[in-house]
Amino acid sequence: METKWNVIGRAALKMVPSFVAVLLILMFFSRCKDEPANDTAVALPVKILGHKGGGNNSYNDLHIENTLPSVQDGLKKLDGVEVDVQMSLDGTLWMFHDSDVAESGCDASYHRCIPLLTDNEIQQIQICSGSKQSRIYKLEELINYWNADPGGFYFSMHIKLDFPDDSINQAAIGGEAKYLSKMADSLAKLFMTYNHAGQVFIEVYDAKFCTKIQATIPDIKVCLLKEVTFQQQIKDALALGYDGVSCIFTEPTLSAAEVKRAHDNGLVVQLWTPDKEKDLQTAYDMNPDFIQTNNLDAINSLKAYLLP
Repeated sequence: METKWNVIGRAALKMVPSFVAVLLILMFFSRCKDEPANDTAVALPVKILGHKGGGNNSYNDLHIENTLPSVQDGLKKLDGVEVDVQMSLDGTLWMFHDSDVAESGCDASYHRCIPLLTDNEIQQIQICSGSKQSRIYKLEELINYWNADPGGFYFSMHIKLDFPDDSINQAAIGGEAKYLSKMADSLAKLFMTYNHAGQVFIEVYDAKFCTKIQATIPDIKVCLLKEVTFQQQIKDALALGYDGVSCIFTEPTLSAAEVKRAHDNGLVVQLWTPDKEKDLQTAYDMNPDFIQTNNLDAINSLKAYLLP
């Protein structure tokens, strides 16, 4: 004869699976709550960009800097990238940093600068870093890659203007003003259609170029890049109608209070290029909008720093 204790026992056994399931769910959520804050799925309020794509080759030599593979590598760990931009005689924009091709070209005797070369000449150049060899990439290749990405990514374009003294003024170019005006037209053509808004920035010190970009591609934010005090950068950016400022993180007058003043005046702030852990922390504590770095582990490093 079945007693009431048998009945209670059977009922309790039937409840075990449900009880275990609930317990496992509670344990799972409890564990998730205690996960380290450096999980890359958790976003920082400051966006971190890979300098020269995946980092300067003197710091990170996995890929040659300012190439599409370098950009792709940087995007594996960071929020976006910074690249250097120059224009050929044909009006094509190329991702390249050096004022002399020989500095990173495989042929160290080939002394040329990008603005005085045709597209065909640039396409023949091979660039080297250690045992690695690559080519010079068009900016259009980065833009196409960005457009194809479902969510896009942040990228900042540093307009390079530090060429050999006589090159930019040669008749083929016609001076810096003409060069920049033509470059603004080339950028407008590249951005006639695009899939992501508010993710692209330009760093430059020419106010006319800034005004032209704002008129033709209003979704691109133009940041003043100028070797003056940070207070002067803010003053000049506001007077000339820039959208933001770009400053080296070691500028003596830079501080969290000054960055806040820039923000209060509607300016975007980019800081470059802290690489070491302590330097990243210093730059981060100033609360800029963007930090450019050669350290591809910067996000995890900063998240570890922010752990309670």
